[in-house]
Amino acid sequence: MADEGYSISRHRVRRVMSSQGSKAIQPRSFVPRTTNSRHTLGYDANLLLELVPVPELPRSVIVGDITYLLLRSGRWCYMATWTDLFSRRVLGWSIRDDMTEKLVIEAFQMMQGRTRLPKGCIIHSLEDLRKLPDPGP
Repeated sequence: MADEGYSISRHRVRRVMSSQGSKAIQPRSFVPRTTNSRHTLGYDANLLLELVPVPELPRSVIVGDITYLLLRSGRWCYMATWTDLFSRRVLGWSIRDDMTEKLVIEAFQMMQGRTRLPKGCIIHSLEDLRKLPDPGP
């Protein structure tokens, strides 16, 4: 309706549709596949818990995360990011339609190509980092 020049809130649209017996078409329900937390591979220590106060220098702590992106088609894709905890700057990212090791590795490689990590930098993620390439000297 906004494309046709109408200024109307979603609540009014809902009331009008309800009064006419109409319902909005909802995308099908989707529960994203998440990490298997019941594995038997063991867990690494959470080094971020030891950081008091927060990092004082850029690139001293890098954190990784994966999130889900809803596409217009109603399907989902996955985005992995590596972020500098000091500056909150995203140093590397990757988007794929599958949540595999390659998603995290591509984002890590982008980060390596864009910035040089100092010796002693903490890299923290909930993902298994043992398969990521060594950042080098």
